[in-house]
Amino acid sequence: MSLRSRSELFITIWDHDPDGRMYVLKENEELVRELVKKNPFTPIDLVEPLTIRANEGDEVEILFENQLKTPSSMHFQEANYDVMTSDGANVGFNEDTTVPPGGEILYCLKANNEGIYYFSDVANPIDGEDLGTNIHGLFGALFVQHRGSTWTDPVTGGPINSGAIADVHHPILPSFREYGYFFMMNQKMMI
Repeated sequence: MSLRSRSELFITIWDHDPDGRMYVLKENEELVRELVKKNPFTPIDLVEPLTIRANEGDEVEILFENQLKTPSSMHFQEANYDVMTSDGANVGFNEDTTVPPGGEILYCLKANNEGIYYFSDVANPIDGEDLGTNIHGLFGALFVQHRGSTWTDPVTGGPINSGAIADVHHPILPSFREYGYFFMMNQKMMI
């Protein structure tokens, strides 16, 4: 996984955020750049909050690479992990598991329960005037399904491991289409 500044990737159809950020899978990084460059005023499916998929009981490893100019991280809600190695924070007596610019870390999580595990950057949640990275789009989710589930693209039918929309299949349970909606308020407060 790679972390990028989204200002060069952000589509200006609805709004433009020059400080925009997004998590991007390393395998999609060049494709996102290419698609946005070729289609500057068209929504691009990959320009969205990152949605990672796993099965209940899976051990999820994320090699996180920070390409921003500020420290950054991934802090997961609900997931089980060792706070000394995978918290994505710098708090108390715990080890600092945020990532400096140009650095990387391996986050190890255990997806013990079916559900949604939201994640965001807690290395830079509020940074004075620009209000940090979360208000500029640096968040996503890990969707955890029943053990044995697989995911396919609703359009192509091909297998996927990430994406906010997926067809979920299980050998015993009925298949269904899953949608992940993310809402963000991007209004700076005047005090």
